[in-house]
Amino acid sequence: MQTAKVFKGTTTVGALCSDGVILAADKRAVSGYFISHKRTDKISLIKQYIAVTMAGTVAEAQILIDQLKGEANLFEMTYGRRMSVRALASLAAQNMGGQYRFAHYPIQLIIGGYDDDGPALFAVDFFGAMTEEKLIATGSGSPVALGELQGHDFLSMKVEEALPIVRRAIQAAMEWDTATGEGVDVVAITKEGAKKL
Repeated sequence: MQTAKVFKGTTTVGALCSDGVILAADKRAVSGYFISHKRTDKISLIKQYIAVTMAGTVAEAQILIDQLKGEANLFEMTYGRRMSVRALASLAAQNMGGQYRFAHYPIQLIIGGYDDDGPALFAVDFFGAMTEEKLIATGSGSPVALGELQGHDFLSMKVEEALPIVRRAIQAAMEWDTATGEGVDVVAITKEGAKKL
């Protein structure tokens, strides 16, 4: 029953490019068939080099994202270096699975960034399973978005080339999925840091 909640609304996309990562999401928040907000920010910067998209129950996602921000700050203060994208995704997976295995967060996250190893993209599902991805979409509009993204080799593209394609994928989901709408937010993360477009 809770898995259906995760896919009830929104569309988020993550694409790994040769020089960075693109995260994109629509702006509509829904509660069933009710549009509860038209300007929701579904992409959160954890640090200037790493960001997270959320699909699912907003309150739980915000709590988890706040925890991740705190942990990333604590890691930097303790060790004097930045936390890797993989480490942050692993921490999110542990929080969503682990001890909460039978009372999981009804959310899905896409975590992308640029660390010492280069660009990286991970997905964390509501059971706490973490997978490394090259291209991913979550939410009710994800089948439409993935259909628009298929056939493109993002790993051979630069972020600037891939941006219009990723944006089109969210726009296509807005046309075909009633729970997706109100505009597109895009965050591009390269060696220079994150840029919200």
